Amino acid sequence: MGTELVIANPLRIASEDLEGANALAGLGNRNAAYLCEQAAEKVIRAILTAEGKHAGIRHQLDAMVDLVANSNPLKPAPREIDELTVYATAYRYPSAGGRIPDAPHGDELAVFIRKVDAVLHEAARRLGVDLGRETARPGTPGPVRS
Repeated sequence: MGTELVIANPLRIASEDLEGANALAGLGNRNAAYLCEQAAEKVIRAILTAEGKHAGIRHQLDAMVDLVANSNPLKPAPREIDELTVYATAYRYPSAGGRIPDAPHGDELAVFIRKVDAVLHEAARRLGVDLGRETARPGTPGPVRS
């Protein structure tokens, strides 16, 4: 049961991260972008786990997507969200000079949230994960292929 939950539960937490991103976006809070990035990272990690691969401690989404097999039909979608990497680390802190990086606003953030949501739901569908059931095991715990 462990491997299946290691695939399914990151997708479930990613769903909650996106709920938080939406709520914070409505408040104009800069942490909405961070939660959106965290959701993207969890989705990519779940896809990699299904591939039998481990992303390690990295947060570079593009490097993580590179590890997904080219034969996996889920690979192109995370490519569209790998630009969120900047919101994982450097964006969260002031620069050495004290400057606070600009947060994405309104429409740009909404696009990011929609893209991550689409990738999340496609991964959940293809991996057979019910996002609403915390202990349910995925129906397809292995690699996704066309």
